[in-house]
Formats: sequence, C-alpha cells, structure tokens
Amino acid sequence: MKKARKIVNDIFQEIEKRANDRPFDDSLLQELNDKRRAIEDRITLDFSRSVPAASIAKIRETLGSELLDCLEQGKLGVLGKKAKDRLVRVYKKLATLVEFHRFYTKEVQTAELRIACLEHIKNELVESQVAHVHELELLDERLVEHHLLVRMVLAPFEDAVKQFLRFLDAKQIEVFLFDDDKFLAAELKTDGETFRYDMEEEHPPLPEAVSEVTLQEVQETSLDVPLVVEGEQIGHYRITRQSTDGFDKDGWKKTVESVTPVLARIIEANRNRVQARKVYIDDLTRLYNKRKLNEQMGKLFKQFKRGEKKLFIVMMDIDHFKVLNDTYGHPVGDRVLQQTAALIKNAIPHAYRYGGEEFAGIFYGYTKEHTLELIENVRRTIETTPYAINKQEYHITISAGVAEFETSMNSVMDAIDRADQALYASKEDGRNRCTFYDDVKHRLTADAAKLRQEILRLKEQMKRMADLEEQNKKLTRELKQKKQRK
Repeated sequence: MKKARKIVNDIFQEIEKRANDRPFDDSLLQELNDKRRAIEDRITLDFSRSVPAASIAKIRETLGSELLDCLEQGKLGVLGKKAKDRLVRVYKKLATLVEFHRFYTKEVQTAELRIACLEHIKNELVESQVAHVHELELLDERLVEHHLLVRMVLAPFEDAVKQFLRFLDAKQIEVFLFDDDKFLAAELKTDGETFRYDMEEEHPPLPEAVSEVTLQEVQETSLDVPLVVEGEQIGHYRITRQSTDGFDKDGWKKTVESVTPVLARIIEANRNRVQARKVYIDDLTRLYNKRKLNEQMGKLFKQFKRGEKKLFIVMMDIDHFKVLNDTYGHPVGDRVLQQTAALIKNAIPHAYRYGGEEFAGIFYGYTKEHTLELIENVRRTIETTPYAINKQEYHITISAGVAEFETSMNSVMDAIDRADQALYASKEDGRNRCTFYDDVKHRLTADAAKLRQEILRLKEQMKRMADLEEQNKKLTRELKQKKQRK
C-alpha cells in the first residue's frame, strides 16, 4: 500500500508540475492590472482636494510615524505653494504604495487559503484512491509490456531494438551470437558475430566545458542474459543502464528476463542485419563508415543521374589533429574524434567517418545555399565549443570542402576528389573555413594539388621542428638554472 500511495502522490506531483509549467494566464494578469488601476484612480480622487486623514492614518500604521514626522510642515518650516504641491504628491505616492501593499497582502492570504483547501482535498483523494491504485498499476504494467512485445515483433529490426532499450530504460545493448559449435554456453563466450547499439546514437552527447553536478552518484548496472530460441541457446546479450542508490535491480532483472524471449526471436530472424550493422558502424565514433558512404552514394548517384534532386558531398578534416595526438596522446585524440563526431552528427543529416580525422557528409535534395549554411553552422559550433577531457579544455577547428555532383561525372569518386581538393584549398587559405569547389577550381589542377599537399606536409614538419626547438631551449634554460643553484 505504501507503493500505491507513492504512485498516487507522484501523479498529483506530476499534475502540479504540468500546471505550474503552463503559460501564465493573461486574463489573471489583466485582472490584477485592472485592480491596480482602480486603486490608483481612487487615490487620485481622494487627493484631488487635500490630503485625506484616512490615508495619513494608513501610512502611519504601515510605515511608522518617523517618516511622517519628517514630512510634517511644522518641522520643515513654512512651505511655499510649489513645496506644498510636492509634499502632496509624496503623500499621494506613499498612500498608493500602502494601498498596493494591503491589496497584495490580501491576495496572497486568499491564495494561501485556497491552496490549503486544495491540499486538503488532494490528500482526501489520495486516501480514497490508494485502494485501487495497486491493481491498476499491475494491469498497466502488463498492458505496456504486451504492447511493447507486439510493437517489437511488427517493427523493423532497428526500431525494435530502440523500443527494447527505451522500455528497459537502458543505455546500451551488446549482442553476442554463437557460430556453429564455437561457444561455451556456461561462460557465455563466443567467437561469432557481435552487435552493439547505444541509445546515445539517437541523441549523441555534445561536448561541454563543465559537467552538471548531481546529488546522487550515478552508477552503471549490467546484466548478461542468455538468448534462447526453441530450447537452443543462440548467444547472449549484455544490457547496461545507469542507476542510482534507489534503483531496484531485482525488479529490473525480472522485467529484462520477461521480454528476452521476444528479443531472442527477433535477433535470430535478423542475423544478417546484425552482421551488416557491425560492418557499417565505426567502432570509435559510432558514425557510419566509409563502406556505408560508398554504398549509399552509389544509390543516390543513380537517382541523381535521373535528374530527381541535387546532390552535394562535403569532406571535413580536424585541423592540426596530428600535432594534438602527438602532444597529448592518442586517448585524448580519440575523445576529440568522438566529440567532434557527435557535433557533426547533430548538425548534418547524413554523416560518416571517412578515415583518421576526416569526416564526410551527404546532402541530397538540398540547395547549394542551404548546404553551405549547414556546414558553416557546424564549423562555427566546433570552433566555439570547448572540449572537456580529463578536467582540461581543448579547442579545435575543422576545415571543409564541398563539391556538387554533375551529370557528366562517371563515378562517385569524381565528386569526392573535388571535395578533397576544396578541402585542401581551405587548409591552404588558413584552415577553419569551408570552400566550395566551383569557387576555386581554377586553382586546383592536379599538379598544383600535389604541390599543395607537399607544402602542407612541410609546414607541419616545420611547425613540429619549431616546437621541438622551443622545448630544447626551455630545457637548456632549466639546466642552467639548476647549475646556478648548485
């Protein structure tokens, strides 16, 4: 019954929250303003001839006698007409403020009384409904579970996995499928196919300078559950969710086990999809990889050749990434790649990791202006977003090159090569910019492109040599200082 009472209280709290979140009623504000104006009009009428004694009494009662004593004519000497007018205006302003104070005090008291009555009614309702809540709770849980199972069976594979994770409030699922006779079921080991899905793929975590402080320590809870179809174990899966101190692990485990048989049948029926997902997803950034880009570009290129819509491709590259990797180490470099991928995925409809620190994006059915606007937005976002990694902030920039597909092109690589050349032009012009191929194609002959690549490589080497020379100078100065101390 305690659980039922808590549920009812939670319902009322949710109702109160939604009521408080509703926009303020303009009619109430208008009513308050009308009452304020009525008070001001009444005060103006009362002061039209002289200062009313009743108003003086109210001011004295509310603000005290000392203030009025200072305003009395006898203590200020004989006043002229202008001074008397100013004094009347002061009294009028004080009288208005006192009336406003009395009005709002009365309104607050009335509201508090009304709230107390509503609170009493709410408590009565809670007590009267508690007896029925527990049965409704169990029925609702069964209905939700059955609806989930039906939706999972009917939905496409990707949607079914998303629904499964949402229902269990889980963060990640890893599926391990056994090959023929290549497993130890007791130890849940496999040499077969693997598949992982993160809820973060739908809403990637964007980098932030300072993490939000929470009062409860957030931990991760994982379960390893066998996948059994018609009495035969086809593998197992590991499901992970975030939890706090009040988390009911046993209850969550029962829920997981109750829906596992349906998940097992769905996975068994979609073995090919599971394997394909592993092939197409980049393990580090969770973006689609170059293989997926080539496949999708091939399909879109055929549609484009039929003249249906315009098609653009963008190639993006993190500026000075090798220097960052060499200076701070590969773990920091990996985190930079992950957070950059999250920002790109959040801004570009179809994003891919092309390789290393290079990313790609497809824009099908977009205008040139809209395409460049989206790329410029993600460039500015990355430039202005601090990356918080191991309690240290890093700032990076990207360069980008954009190319439009033409019907005269023979293959997808023609457009990718143009986007790459535009990308090199961006780097040559100072980095942290986006370049459209058509705007610079007169500069981008094959020989010039090779020369620019060589120049960029030499510039990078010169910069690293300058950094090393500076470090050597610093070490030399430190050694001299140590010798002088001795």
